[in-house]
Amino acid sequence: MTRSMALMGLTLNVCALVWAQDTTGNRIVVPARNTTQPRVVNATSTNGSITVKAYNGKEVIVETPSSSRGRRSDERTPDGMHRIDLPARGLTVEEEDNVITVRTNNSGAESMVISVPADTSLQLRSTHGGLTAEGIHGEIEASTTHGEIHLTGISGTVVADTTNGSIKVVMDKVDPGKPIAFATNNGDVDVTLPADVKANVKLRSLRGEIWSDFDIKLSGGPVTTSNGGANGKFRVEYDRSLTGTINGGGTEASFRSNNGKIMIRKK
Repeated sequence: MTRSMALMGLTLNVCALVWAQDTTGNRIVVPARNTTQPRVVNATSTNGSITVKAYNGKEVIVETPSSSRGRRSDERTPDGMHRIDLPARGLTVEEEDNVITVRTNNSGAESMVISVPADTSLQLRSTHGGLTAEGIHGEIEASTTHGEIHLTGISGTVVADTTNGSIKVVMDKVDPGKPIAFATNNGDVDVTLPADVKANVKLRSLRGEIWSDFDIKLSGGPVTTSNGGANGKFRVEYDRSLTGTINGGGTEASFRSNNGKIMIRKK
């Protein structure tokens, strides 16, 4: 088992990872140790956004902006001098058994941009920040408390949830063997799926409308309960949930928004 770690601002293991600083930020390159199997990137940010982009290389590249984010606009530059920014604080990048773990725990906002091979699976989490991924062909788990989730050009599976923010996803291909799910408490859910997708759908919106240009065969309706007897209680409940199928059914697909619209688009 091989293990390597870079702690920017704390410790740096240069034998395993390549680190560089320029005028725009900091950059860590995680070498490709085992290219026979897809890698997993597990990235977590407390107060910042995470952006993941697919590219044609083999390494995983983690970049953060310059620490100049905290600079006051009225700060004067001494004559004939320029500022040398310190490395980002609290950023950890670790690789073990084809899993790259990225953590940032700054009290201030710290965004990161991660470049990965297209066949990389992602586990993205943020407390205060949005999550974005583009061109990924793998399994994606994206969860944030306060932020939007935008995923485009995705092939594989997606499980996305946020408490406060919208979700917008465009999938080029859906893995038929694994479920997909999209849920937010406050915000819209806008998902585009391939026209030929086969899915069993579950739809739930407490205070919003549901729209789709798919021909969804609905099967859900009011839930009726009774405890029987001449004096038994009778109740009809509409729980704002629907079930149905697209193209005859297949992949389990769940869509939920408590306070927002649900839109399921055909690509």
